[in-house]
Amino acid sequence: MRCSRLGLAVLLSVTPCALGAQLSENVLRQRIVAAQEDPSPNNLVQAAAAARLLGNYGQADTLLTRSTLAVAETQNEIVSNMILLELASGGGVDGVLRAFRTARDFLKMSPQDIGSWVNNYPVLLSGGEFDEMIARFSADAEDPQYRCNCYDYKAWMHRVAGRMGQSRVYWDSLVAVWEANPFTNDDPDFQADLQAQFARNYARAGRHADARRVLEEAMRMPVSDEALPGVRRRWAQAYAELGDVEGAVEHLDYLLSIPTLMNVNTLETRVTWKPIRDHPAFQALLDRHR
Repeated sequence: MRCSRLGLAVLLSVTPCALGAQLSENVLRQRIVAAQEDPSPNNLVQAAAAARLLGNYGQADTLLTRSTLAVAETQNEIVSNMILLELASGGGVDGVLRAFRTARDFLKMSPQDIGSWVNNYPVLLSGGEFDEMIARFSADAEDPQYRCNCYDYKAWMHRVAGRMGQSRVYWDSLVAVWEANPFTNDDPDFQADLQAQFARNYARAGRHADARRVLEEAMRMPVSDEALPGVRRRWAQAYAELGDVEGAVEHLDYLLSIPTLMNVNTLETRVTWKPIRDHPAFQALLDRHR
């Protein structure tokens, strides 16, 4: 499954409004209102142009700043969906790498941008293309583009390369930072998801007792019906990292029965499921949902 390069270029562009013709003050003000109701990149750019023509330069500047952020968000959504489409449609590792190369042809990505992508989709680390770059990250790096502990990036790099002991060291460093800087949020759904991630990362660090304790706490936390599938995916990840196949399969069986980020193809490709992928119970799960 390949994303058209022309299609990507079109999607990442923002069409300027055609303001060659004289527009009434009422139409210009309507464009500003439209951007407030639908802050898409194109609407924001048109609203910025309208504000400029009305002489509201401060408002125009604010709208242009918002349009820049909206474009960046749209670009990230496109790249993410390109990768997810390859995963879901059976493109496998080669398809994911190809999609990311296509995205990088059109988007300027800093080392930390690439690090963020490989952290979300560690399958991108297959083949070691980014290993040298990730190894350069450090808290005191001379180049600001590489100034980052980036424990999770390094943990994935070592794990995908099969260096599990080194990977656990970096996961342990990450959870130590989380322990020293606990983060809370007023949104119960966000907090439930975060707690489940904490449990999962304890397991990745090899701290299984802590992982099970935090996972039990996470599973008692309130979460909305809308957010529950995503949170259950975190629970399944934690069980997989613990090597608890039955626990993971219980949640995955349900998640495969409804529209979610995962299907059989994603479970066969994404790195997070590798610890239990060859287990008969996991293979039976895949067979039931093919």
